[in-house]
Amino acid sequence: MASSEVNNEIVNCNDFTKCSICFENFKSPKCLPCSHSFCHECLKKHIEASCQSKLAPVGFSCPLCRDFIPVENISAKISNWANDFPNNDTLKKISETLQENLCDSCQRDGEDEEAKQFCLMCTEKLCNMCAKYHRRNLLTKDHEVLSFEKLQKSPIATAMKKSCRAHAGKNIKYYCKDHSVPCCTACVCTAHRKCDNIETATETAERLRKMEHNKLSLAMANLEKELMDIKQELEKNISNIEETSDSFFASAEELYTKILKHVERVRNEFLNKLSKKTKACKIELQENAESIEDKIVYLKRCRRSINDLTEETNDDQYVQEFHETSKKYTTLKDLYSKAKFRLKLVGLSSIPIAQDIERTKFFCDVNVETIKKFFSEEKMPYSRLTSDISFNNERRKETKDRKKESMKKK
Repeated sequence: MASSEVNNEIVNCNDFTKCSICFENFKSPKCLPCSHSFCHECLKKHIEASCQSKLAPVGFSCPLCRDFIPVENISAKISNWANDFPNNDTLKKISETLQENLCDSCQRDGEDEEAKQFCLMCTEKLCNMCAKYHRRNLLTKDHEVLSFEKLQKSPIATAMKKSCRAHAGKNIKYYCKDHSVPCCTACVCTAHRKCDNIETATETAERLRKMEHNKLSLAMANLEKELMDIKQELEKNISNIEETSDSFFASAEELYTKILKHVERVRNEFLNKLSKKTKACKIELQENAESIEDKIVYLKRCRRSINDLTEETNDDQYVQEFHETSKKYTTLKDLYSKAKFRLKLVGLSSIPIAQDIERTKFFCDVNVETIKKFFSEEKMPYSRLTSDISFNNERRKETKDRKKESMKKK
């Protein structure tokens, strides 16, 4: 079941009438400069996902060929980037017409004939008979007619010509110098009808080629060199950071090994000292215990002797035995009294150094330092470019000032 789903996705991906991101029929397809097209919403989500982790992105990679796609308007929101790419109306038409498999030409005559081929120029489905006469007709003989099989297996790169941003499908014919924007005929008659400095696209092209083209190209080359130098320094900095990190890592490993060896040595010394102290305490306590045991046995014998005298009837014998037993007891008691101050109980203790080790949180601190700043906050690298080209705010301001002065004179 899973393998069949994967195979279906591969087939859908190879079918150029389906979006290679969602594997469904195109919905408002947008065409990229690399000639690959995607659903508007799919392209928007891809752009947002690929630029999410980038700092000030200016483009993205094509989901299919991975070619870098520069955006039309860098200052626009990332969520609006997809809006600036041209609609692939031809691909949309093909995708829509292929939903029904009936010949368009036959349907106009009220007949239902199964379509087998498609004309790319007319964007119509044709049966085999209509396709045959379509190729023979003088007006349509140069049209490219493909069978459905070839149409679905051979992706068609649709050439998308840039048109007016305000009026889709309208070609650029003029240029408004007051607003520094290309215009179509509809723009000149509506939004720019009050502008004084309107020139034809031919005049603008001639002026730009003579005065601005080389200047802009040189400014771009200078900025590119500056950015390349920064990129090389950043890459070198990355390499240095990696080397420094590796060095710190090696030092940490070396310190770790030394600490392990030191801890092992301290552990062995501690265990040896513990063993010796334990043995000495045990010997001392054992000797004292044995000495006390001897005195207990000696004292029991004396008590037995004194108890046995109760049955002695011979007075002479009684006096002698009592005297000797009493003397033994007195001697034992004196001996015990002198020795009992040396008797003691002992215990083992240790300084809890493990707690100090647990409170140690790091070998040493690691800080990030700023080595070099490429630009100050007052001046950004792109300011030089905007000052070199003619389409800038200063020229617009000068134009507006001239208008105001002329109005005052009137």
